[in-house]
Amino acid sequence: MGRADGAGRIIKVQRTARRQKMRDLCAVLLFLLLLPYACSLLFGKEELIRETVAVPEREGLTVSCQSEAGALLTGLEEYVEGALAASMPAEYEMEALKAQAVILRTLCLKAWEEKNGTQTEGSAGIVTAEEVGQRYLDAAQRRQLWGEKYEENQARVEEAVRQTKGMYLTLAGKLLEPAYFELSAGKTRDGREVLGEGYEYLASVDCSHDIEAENYTESILVSRERFWEKLGCDSGGRILLTRDSADYVLYVDIGTERMAGESFRDLFGLASSCFSLAEEGSGIRLTSKGVGHGLGFCQHEADRRAGEGEDFMALLSGFFKGAEIRKDAEQKSGG
Repeated sequence: MGRADGAGRIIKVQRTARRQKMRDLCAVLLFLLLLPYACSLLFGKEELIRETVAVPEREGLTVSCQSEAGALLTGLEEYVEGALAASMPAEYEMEALKAQAVILRTLCLKAWEEKNGTQTEGSAGIVTAEEVGQRYLDAAQRRQLWGEKYEENQARVEEAVRQTKGMYLTLAGKLLEPAYFELSAGKTRDGREVLGEGYEYLASVDCSHDIEAENYTESILVSRERFWEKLGCDSGGRILLTRDSADYVLYVDIGTERMAGESFRDLFGLASSCFSLAEEGSGIRLTSKGVGHGLGFCQHEADRRAGEGEDFMALLSGFFKGAEIRKDAEQKSGG
């Protein structure tokens, strides 16, 4: 997912022939289900994290990663540590790190679900880092990345993962796919405009802090010859840019040819698809705003909001509309 772009479990229920036992069981389950809400009412505090029963299929979940030492198998929580180190600056606010950890864990569980579907209870599952779509850094790579700040940063990453252990995001009871990226062009994109129906939870969110970032804009000058050569078109063609409501380019039309904005971005190595084109001398100036695809959780904005006092739950609910944080009552997988 770009530079920092980084998404239903089935519980089998055995039926019983005796209706009375079923009614008794339902009564107990209903009591347990409503207990957190009763406590919330009694103590005047909204329950933000729902605890759910651990699913046996997932307790042995393993992630296969590639490290400098070769193939590596990690538990879920250990994988989240390495993926967190790779996907977000460890110096970011702790609440932002915790939110990112929940996102990464959700992506891993979503990849496992899509790969394995329904399995028999108690069976272990394996997914690869490539299937999750998240790079993993082993201890040696983290040392190389952080240098003399290794101990401090490693402790922060471990703490973020530990404090969110077993937590993941759902929408209407099902795992959602929580997209994330580094820096917006001023606000996040509307998922319906970019991906269509089913992505209403990726609503547009104001990210006013992002325009203050040092890497908010990036500009490159490409010769006309090189520009048209990369596009594979005759020079002098008319270019039409179609934008979404967040000002990101959805389509680039060149004559009768159409290219997705993200494809154009990749072709020219732009930081984002929120870009503009301008003739400049013998070349064409390409200027982009933000870093990443612009959908979902904006890391830079989240870090700034966390610095102003928002916790990880508020950050996640702010970027993923209608999402709910769930936590396994018992999470046995992990490093």
